[in-house]
This record gives sequence, C-alpha cells and structure tokens, in this order.
Amino acid sequence: MTSEQRPSGLKTFYAVYQFVVPLTMFPLAYWLWWQRLGQDHAVASLVLFVPVVFYQLFVMIGIVRLRLWRINTWPTINGFRPHHGFVLGTASALLIYVTMRMTPVGVGGPAAFLTSAFLGASVFGLWNWWYETYAIKSGFISIFTRRVAEGASAEEAVTDYAPILFGSMGACYGITVRAAEVLLLEPHSSLTFWSVAIIGGLAMTLIPTALYDVVHRRRYGESCLRSYKDVIASQ
Repeated sequence: MTSEQRPSGLKTFYAVYQFVVPLTMFPLAYWLWWQRLGQDHAVASLVLFVPVVFYQLFVMIGIVRLRLWRINTWPTINGFRPHHGFVLGTASALLIYVTMRMTPVGVGGPAAFLTSAFLGASVFGLWNWWYETYAIKSGFISIFTRRVAEGASAEEAVTDYAPILFGSMGACYGITVRAAEVLLLEPHSSLTFWSVAIIGGLAMTLIPTALYDVVHRRRYGESCLRSYKDVIASQ
C-alpha cells in the first residue's frame, strides 16, 4: 500500500458498492424514470441502457485496448469488470434524474437544453472527481496517465482529467435525456428513437474523449490516449 492509499476499509466499500448499486438502485432508477417519462417503458429503457451500453464499451476500450487504467477487484478480465456498464450507468441515471427534476418534463428550446447540459456537467464533474480520487487512494482503481508517472497525488492526477472528461460526459447525457423527453414522448418513428439512442451514446463517449484530448495536447504535447503503464511499472 502506497502513501496515496487509504486503509482497506475504503477499498471494501468500493468492492461492495459495485454490486449493491446495480442490484438495488438500477430497478429504482428505472422506476423513477418510468414515472417521469409518462410510464413509457421504451423511453425509460433508452435513458438507462444507453449509458450502460456505451460506458461499457468506453471503459472496455480504455482498459483492455489502451491500457489507461485497471480495476483491482473481482471479477475482472484483464482489469475490466464485466458489469461495469451497470455500475456507472445506474449512478449516472440517478444523478441525471435528480438534476432533471429541476426542470419540467418535455420542455424544449435552447435554454432547456443548456440547462440540462449545465446541470449534468456540474453533477458529473463533482461526483466523479470524488469517486475516482478515493477509488485510486484505496487501490481499487489504478490509472496509468502522465501525471501519475510524474508522481502526482491522486487528487492532482484526477483533477487533470475529471472536470473536462466527466463534466462534458454529464453535459452530453443531460442533452440526450432532454432530447428523449422532447422527441420521444410524442408520436415518433423508430428512426427518431434509434437516432436519439445512438447519437446520444456516441456523443457521451466520443465528445468527452475528443475535448480532453485537445486539452491534454495543449498541456503536454501528446495524446491523452498514451498509456504510461510500462513507465510506472518500471519506477
């Protein structure tokens, strides 16, 4: 255990959290969204399963292909949790539900979309910074970024990426949910439904990565997709 890691009790919390949240809170999140969305199962499923599917792919590529981080728990495959999408997707759906409660259902227009984006960015940026920081301190998550290789603390390493990456992710999710409320609670085609689902999911993963890569290149002159796993292992 390094000086950056807390006692094992915190790691135990994360180990339990990864199962308790999906098993108990996913049904609650679904019911809450189902109620808000006029008891429409199709739209409620979109709101919950889009982050589950796309975050699953996002994290799997980041861990298995790019070697940017790993999760030190059970069960994992090369550091990747098979149920990761449900862990992150459940928390995301609940956080966005709380923020969207501040605005009426189905209200469109630029102001409504900007409000959804701002609320989603604020909540995601804050809570994911907290989650990642203490997950790293406990040893539950290991990240292999340049800042870690330079000896940065957990707070410094997470602050390097969390605000822009998770903030923009929350903004895109907020906009996706707002689009679903505006476009899908009225009669609509299957093309509209799947367009919201696919475009929203791609936006929630590709836009944050692109924005962080721009910021990272300006700071360090290299892509954010470069792994420092071998460098850190050799230190």
